[in-house]
Amino acid sequence: MSNTITIPKKLIKEVNKMAQDFGISNEDFLVSAILYYLKNLKEKAELKRELEAWEKVSDQDLLKFEKNI
Repeated sequence: MSNTITIPKKLIKEVNKMAQDFGISNEDFLVSAILYYLKNLKEKAELKRELEAWEKVSDQDLLKFEKNI
C-alpha cells in the first residue's frame, strides 16, 4: 500500500541534505525518521500509562493511610 504526502519545500531540502549526508535515499531517510518518531511516541504513551498507574496506586495507599489515622 502506497500513500502520497506533500512535504513543504523547506523541509524537503533538509531531507535531501540529511539523506545525502547519510548516503541513503530520501525515502529510506523518511521511513527511518517516521519509525524513530513512532517509537518515541509509543515510549511516551507507555510512560504516561505507567505514571497514571503509579498515581492511582499512590492515591489508594493514601486513602488507606488516612483511614488508619
